[in-house]
Amino acid sequence: MKYFWILLLTPLLAQTTFTQEEALKMIKERDAQWEGKIAKCEELVDAKTEEISVYEGLVNKMEKQANVDSLLLVAKDKQIDLLKVRDEANEKMVKLVKSKWYENQYLWLGIGFVLGKM
Repeated sequence: MKYFWILLLTPLLAQTTFTQEEALKMIKERDAQWEGKIAKCEELVDAKTEEISVYEGLVNKMEKQANVDSLLLVAKDKQIDLLKVRDEANEKMVKLVKSKWYENQYLWLGIGFVLGKM
């Protein structure tokens, strides 16, 4: 029974009471802490918003650069094809311009000497 009364009265003895001024002071301190935390959160949100806008700008620039790169690749492919065609045409021209055996000037010089001696 003795222990029962001790357990029953312990919460009443351990309870602290505050005056109205103390309670208001504690509430103001807690509110000030929350206001500080909210201000920090707002600063973080603003910083993250700025970072997001910068990243969006970078993504837009990269997309534009990717479009330019793809256009350059297409243009380079066309240029390579044109150069191959030109190379083939040049090879055909070399075959046409290459002198035949009967167009050799030394041959005609030799024939001229032979005919001149006769």
